This record gives sequence, C-alpha cells and structure tokens, in this order.
Amino acid sequence: MSQRLWAKLLGAFTLIIVLGVATTVLLTRQGAATRFSHFMAGDQMFQPEHLQADLVAYYQQQGSWQGINAALSQVVGHASSGGMMGGMMGHAMGMYDSAIVLLDESGQAVARMGSREGNRTNPTGQPWPIRVDGRQVGTLFIDGELMSDTTGDGSDLLSGVTRAALIAGLLAGLVAFALALVLVRQITHPLTELNNATQRIAQGDLTARVPGEGTDELGQLGGAFNRMAAALETQETLRRNLMADVAHELRTPLSAIQGTIEALQDGVFPLVPESLDPIHEETLLLGRLVEDLRTLAQAEAGHLSLNLASVNVAELTERIVAGLLPSAQQADIELTWHIAAPLPLLQGDPQRVGQVMTNLLSNALRHTPAGGEIAVSVAMTEKDLPGFPESGRSSISQEKGILFSVQDSGPGIAAADLPHIFDRFYRGDRSRSRATGGSGLGLTIARQLVEAHAGRIWAESPPPGQAGGSIFCVWLPEGHKE
Repeated sequence: MSQRLWAKLLGAFTLIIVLGVATTVLLTRQGAATRFSHFMAGDQMFQPEHLQADLVAYYQQQGSWQGINAALSQVVGHASSGGMMGGMMGHAMGMYDSAIVLLDESGQAVARMGSREGNRTNPTGQPWPIRVDGRQVGTLFIDGELMSDTTGDGSDLLSGVTRAALIAGLLAGLVAFALALVLVRQITHPLTELNNATQRIAQGDLTARVPGEGTDELGQLGGAFNRMAAALETQETLRRNLMADVAHELRTPLSAIQGTIEALQDGVFPLVPESLDPIHEETLLLGRLVEDLRTLAQAEAGHLSLNLASVNVAELTERIVAGLLPSAQQADIELTWHIAAPLPLLQGDPQRVGQVMTNLLSNALRHTPAGGEIAVSVAMTEKDLPGFPESGRSSISQEKGILFSVQDSGPGIAAADLPHIFDRFYRGDRSRSRATGGSGLGLTIARQLVEAHAGRIWAESPPPGQAGGSIFCVWLPEGHKE
C-alpha cells in the first residue's frame, strides 16, 4: 500500500513539474513573439491597429482633430502594451524608436510624436487611414521598424529565448523533483511505520507503537494510534486479570462445595440437614458473586438501567443504618449517623442508591475492629459533614447535590492501595482472605452505580501512624436525569 502511495505522490509531483516547465516555455515564447508585432514611441510599445482604433474613437468624441497634438501621447499610452516595461524590453532587444505623424483629411499634419527625424508635410512610413462613418478623416503615418533584433527577422532570437526558457525550466524541474522525493519520503515513511504497527497489533502484539510523534497531522495521527494501542493493551491486561480473578473467586466456593459433598459421600459427615449448611452458604456466595459480576458487566457496558424516582435520602439512610445496626452491635462497633435537615428529594434509582450505601457500610463494618466507631453523615454541602476531608472540597461540582460519607476508626488504607481500592477484585490484603474482605467487587460496583447517577465517589485515609480510619464520600447531583 505504501509503495502505491509513493508512486502516486511521485507521479503527481512529476506531472506538476512537467506542466510547469511546458507552461513556462510556451508563455515565454508567446511573450517574446508578440514583441515583433509592435512599434516603439518614446517608452510606449503599441500595435498600430490599437492606435488606429483609439484615434477613430477620439475623432468621434471630439468631432474634429482639435487638441490632438497635445493628446496624442495620451492616446498612444492608452493603446500601448507594456508602458515602461515595454520600453525596457524594447531597448534591451535593440528596438528602434518610431515617429508618429497624423495628417488630417486635407493632408495637413495635426500631430507628431517620436524622436526620429521626419518631414511633417511629406511623412514617410506606412500609412494607416482613419475612417469615421465610411469617410476618411485622416491618415496615420508610422515612420520606423517593427520591434526586432539587430541581426534579422527575430527567428534566431525566438529560438534562443525558447532554448533558455527550456534549460531554465529543466533545471527548475530537477530541483523540484529532488524536493518532491524528500517530501514524498517524509509523508510515506510515517505511514509505513503506522501500517507496520497496525499489522503487528492485528497479529496480537499490543505493545506495537509508532515512534516520533509530531505536531503535524501525521504526528497527531501517530499519537492517536499510540493512545489507542495503549488503551487496547490496558483493556487486554484487565481482561486477563478479570478472567484470573473470576476463576479464583469461583474456585474457592466450588472447592468448599466439592469437599463437603465428598465428605458426605465418604461418610465423614452424617447426611443430616446441618451438614448441608456449608453447601448452602457457598451457593449463596456464588449467587452473590454471579450477580455482582452481572451488575458490573452491565454498568461497564453502559447497559445498566436505572429506575429513576424521587429518593428521600434521609429516610433511605435511616433504614439502611437501622438494618445494619444489629450487625454493628454484635461486632461491638458503635454506629452513629447525622443527617443535616432539610434535604431535598434526589432524582435517582432508590434501589441502586441504597446498594451504594449498603456496600460502603458493610465495607466499614468488615474493617473496623471491636470497640471501634463508624459515623454516617448526609448533608447538602460539605460544611455540614463532620470530618469531611479538605481535599474533597475541590473535587465536587458546584451543582446542587447531596453528600454522603462513611467514616470508620479502622486501620485505614495504605497510600499504595488507595488509588486501587475501586478496582475489580482488589484487596489490600494480599492473602485474599475473606476474614476481612468480600468478593472484591463491592467498591467497584459502588463506583459504577454512582457514576451512572452522574455523581462522584472517592476515599481518604490519614498517613500511617495518625489517628482515624478511612472515610468514603459520595456526591450525587440533585437533578440527575437518565
């Protein structure tokens, strides 16, 4: 493909060069040839036919030759073909100045122009009759020679001009052809590299990149290609990690189910209802994991539907906190909440908003030790939120909305883990134990649900060694529409 493009560009440049040289030679020859049908008078180069027509027009306008002697130079200037440029060309080519004499109908000279000596009463030269309405009103005499070179009829000069123009055109064409080669190379080389990189990506090599990004259109195309390739490589990495994580998450409950069933088959456990409880718990875990994966897949594909309605955030918060209060009391965790009144109704999906709050509270309960505290706050502005992080004040929109925060007194989140806590299956606990974590999808789903409501979710945690656990904040716009 690049070779065909090279040939097309080079052929186009060559055609332009050939046409340019041919046009230059033809115009030069035509311009030189026209000079041999003109006379010179002073610095004016004119054709007798044009001057004859202008004199006829002058007589028709004036009705006589009165004032023609003073106006003759102006009439000649009007009929001239080049002015000073014609004079320069004429003298450079060895032209002769002509004497112009105008006789009236009685044969008397009424005007004269030119530096050649001539007889006013008996002028010499070629006569050009001046006729108005079929009547001859005067005679124009031009005493001189047509513009020519001093050696003959001008054919040699025309040949010389043609040869000079052709040589100059060929030299200019060679220079233009060399420049065309450089330009074609500059254009096709980046395209060749882009084509090679595209072929590598098509074969599965997502590390292929185009070198030498620039500011022109080709450079911008290369930059866009590199960003696309990087995005594809990232997505492929995420896909592989997702497959590995899903396999890991499914293997654990399936192994537990398989082990329990085999123990029942071997008679290790008696076949009683209590022996089936572990299997039931693991199937419930599998069901939650599959549902979480389905919700996450729909959200990331943009197919997550929201049943928008008016949401009373205050009532929703109290209901969710009340539902988790027994679990907090059983774990010896103090759970408190603060709702700044009044709060407007929120346009959103009540079930999805409640799911976000439940995920954040459940996550806080898992990471808060016995004797700890969890504080839930809901308000219109960050000023009404106790413990609202200072960095979060600049991260929310100026649009009206509702802020929801969950702050715990747990160990907090390490600085290295903080940027990844909303990633799929991510846990700060490298052992991936379920003692302090779930499937690793709760925060990821919460982020997708919040973004589906055009909101924001983020987390803060103090540096190690400082008091206080982590705080999760959610901002939802008041007037969101699907």
